[in-house]
Amino acid sequence: MAVILFDIDGTLIDSTTQMTEAIHLAMDDMPHLVKPSKESVQSSYGLAGSAFWRQAIPDASEEDIRAIRKKRHHHLEQTMVGQKILFDGIRDLLAELTKRGHIVSTASNCGVHYLNLVLDSQSIRSYFTSPKCLESVNGKQKADILAAHREEFGDVEYVMVGDRSSDVEAARLEHMPVAICHFGFGTEEEWKTADYQLDTPADLLKYV
Repeated sequence: MAVILFDIDGTLIDSTTQMTEAIHLAMDDMPHLVKPSKESVQSSYGLAGSAFWRQAIPDASEEDIRAIRKKRHHHLEQTMVGQKILFDGIRDLLAELTKRGHIVSTASNCGVHYLNLVLDSQSIRSYFTSPKCLESVNGKQKADILAAHREEFGDVEYVMVGDRSSDVEAARLEHMPVAICHFGFGTEEEWKTADYQLDTPADLLKYV
């Protein structure tokens, strides 16, 4: 039995279109700011907290960001309703991992609202045991989420699954192997130091 910790964006799902639309709607009354492109939003995935917003909307003040974040919650619920944003093969992978007796959980730099929205809108909550995010563990970096899982589940095997350098760095800090998803949002430079390379979700079954 192993505990498999999944990043969310670029690993389980691609919500770039829905996220970008929600941010644009939240910025409709902010003509002084340039709305971010889909490419800018996607490249910001993996960054924690305010770092995401500083990269996606670099000209926004802290006050602007607080207002956008608050309104985006509502708009994201609207843009994600009825949308299939899971990568192909993810649902089958989650089902097979749980069938084999592995514990499946999340380790994402997102907030609790977004984590719950993804799990519920994609009908995958039943696969996950004690899903966690940076906000839910009151963490400062992704490694804190991995540490929280280790504290809960103890001395068992762990695998971090992600697509960005932040996933690799977190796994290294917590001395866990890391599988990197080539179908995600990262680059070859970010992938090269991972322990396992995944061209498709099913490839993970070779290693756990």
